[in-house]
Amino acid sequence: MPVRLRLLTSLLSWMAFTGVAPLTAAELSRGVTFISGAVNGVIVERDGAKLAVYGDPRETPEIVERVLFTHHRRDVTWAGRPCVAAGARAVAPKAEEAFFSQPEKFWKAFRIKRFHDYEQQSTKIHSAPLAVERFVKGGDTIDWRGLSIQVLDTPGFTRGSVSYLVDLDGKKVAFTGDLIHGDGKIFDLYSFQDAVPEAGIGGYHGYASRFAALITSLEKVAAEKPDLLVPVRGPVIDTPQKSISTLIRRVRAVYRNYLSTNALSWYMKDSTMKCAGRILEPGTKVDPLPRAKHKARPSWLLQFATTSVLLSETKNALIFDCGYDGVIDSVKALQKAGTIKAVEGIIATHHHDDHTDKIQAAVEAFGCPTYSVPVLEDVLENPRRYRIPCMTSNPIKDVRVLGEGEVLTWHEYRLTFHFFPGQTYYHGATLLEKDGAPPLYFIGDSFSPAGVDDYCVLNRNLLHEDAGFPLCLRKLRAAPENTWLVNQHIAEIFRFENTQIDLLDRRLRERMALLRELFPWDDLNYGIDERWVEFYPYGVEARPGSTLVLRLRFVNHSPGARSFRFLPRPDAPIKLVNHARSVTVNSRQEKSTPIRFKIPKETKPGLYLVTADVESEGMAFREWAEAMITVTAP
Repeated sequence: MPVRLRLLTSLLSWMAFTGVAPLTAAELSRGVTFISGAVNGVIVERDGAKLAVYGDPRETPEIVERVLFTHHRRDVTWAGRPCVAAGARAVAPKAEEAFFSQPEKFWKAFRIKRFHDYEQQSTKIHSAPLAVERFVKGGDTIDWRGLSIQVLDTPGFTRGSVSYLVDLDGKKVAFTGDLIHGDGKIFDLYSFQDAVPEAGIGGYHGYASRFAALITSLEKVAAEKPDLLVPVRGPVIDTPQKSISTLIRRVRAVYRNYLSTNALSWYMKDSTMKCAGRILEPGTKVDPLPRAKHKARPSWLLQFATTSVLLSETKNALIFDCGYDGVIDSVKALQKAGTIKAVEGIIATHHHDDHTDKIQAAVEAFGCPTYSVPVLEDVLENPRRYRIPCMTSNPIKDVRVLGEGEVLTWHEYRLTFHFFPGQTYYHGATLLEKDGAPPLYFIGDSFSPAGVDDYCVLNRNLLHEDAGFPLCLRKLRAAPENTWLVNQHIAEIFRFENTQIDLLDRRLRERMALLRELFPWDDLNYGIDERWVEFYPYGVEARPGSTLVLRLRFVNHSPGARSFRFLPRPDAPIKLVNHARSVTVNSRQEKSTPIRFKIPKETKPGLYLVTADVESEGMAFREWAEAMITVTAP
């Protein structure tokens, strides 16, 4: 590579990793301009005409004949939308045609689908169509003014991504979208959540399963022997083979580590090897956690589906979770048989619909209160305000909150409540003690005898000392001696030895080190927590002529204080009234700021989106978070 070009790519790499700088443009090769920003743009000039790859992120974009999109997500396609509006003919992947042409269909369905969403795919989708002249797939060729641009199918970051390969000034250049970032990194883990059909695993349980597609796509690009990779975000990559092999090695290491602690193998015995064979190299050994000791439940603890029923000597009962009508019927049958006198309370362990869908119905059927820990209160009472996996659409009224370490004495039992952010961040656990019996720890779905339940990254399985499974493991160590664990899905109770807890802790810390290498952020949790910035409420109804206040919440995962600058972007005709321009959040803290909108009187009933741009040192995202506003009839 010429010295001039190598120096240029080094400069661009430095700019991309050291913060959000003003947009800059530089000559990538003869007649090719590279524009670095929150999204990169490349302008190719031939015969006085111009083609854009990704778009032009500058405030005043160039007039171009064509614009090439590698995938559909609105947080990158925004840079090409003004080009299309000015008359450019767009090219986009055929596999993602619906997201370009009919995004309103997605949102119309998602208003309902989001409450029982087990697919767990990105919602960074436009609210309005983006006009595309030609949809392409792997093997197609785009001819433009003497250039022959080859299309490669390169799914990974999205299911239908493509890359574009072209010779420019004697160099083979691959435009790879979000397939790779920098020297062997990716933006995040949660964008790779997907189903594993051959293992019988759905999207909710498919931890980073699109790594298989990512590796295949990277190998496909490498086989073309490009001289440069130009991603849609981050620096130009002038060592393609080295960067690609580094990324493949890193994602395989992360996935191997995940499989070694995977709770799912308890429920699906052969899932580990089927998943491993898709991503890991042949012959790679996965060392699973030795199975925890397990035994039958005591006679006074019954199980119905995902519900535990605790019986007292007085024949009264406490219920842990209630996700199905059949549970209510079973408990009523026990009442009729005289086994249960009365249900005196329901304890919600976490928010998932298979645990909460019928809690309010049970409250009404049995005339009892619901208890939970503080982090769950608002999620249970107002599920429509959240975008998190497997939500119920049935609010639970008047939840009684018990704080960290607070004790509820119930007949011969002593119940101590704890924040327990395991399978999901919004999770509690209850330690049950009874004279003459070993303690039981009701841990919801957070562990199985095979390991940790972190197979859905979008549950916000944080990896901080004071949150996520590191905290849960610390709480297991602090539990009384001979404590047994109760998982709502598992008939047996089980117990980890200290050596098993140590092994889990060590492997989680190994994963933390691997993820630090894999992501470009100053804290790995930005790569596993999609909700580090979010609107609250996520879903809301409003009438024409009304004023609406949303809050934009920020979680600062970084080791020091951070200032976040933001710009809300409501769909027309919704008007932005006022808001702050930035917010400073201390390390490991959460902070929100109000944003006021006006719904004009002439607004037609329907669904509208509000998105937000977010910038901070080393970070820049456009149209990142969203909220759904349903305007009702006046």
